[in-house]
Amino acid sequence: MTDDEIQIVTFLRGAPESDFARREIARKAVRRKVFEENPHWVDVPLASLLSKGIVEKQENGLFRISKDKVLAGG
Repeated sequence: MTDDEIQIVTFLRGAPESDFARREIARKAVRRKVFEENPHWVDVPLASLLSKGIVEKQENGLFRISKDKVLAGG
């Protein structure tokens, strides 16, 4: 996993039962300066995590860590 992917996974694992909007992940998973310089930094790593099955996208468009990944710890 890339550093950006690790930051996203770490953030989502902090609240495994919660769903988050893409913008909230982009803002809270990294330092404020990173988000302010590029609020779209999250798009590529989030898409990669979705394709790997590490992150799930809910019907309402929100994201969460995959249930399998929470239980497996990785």
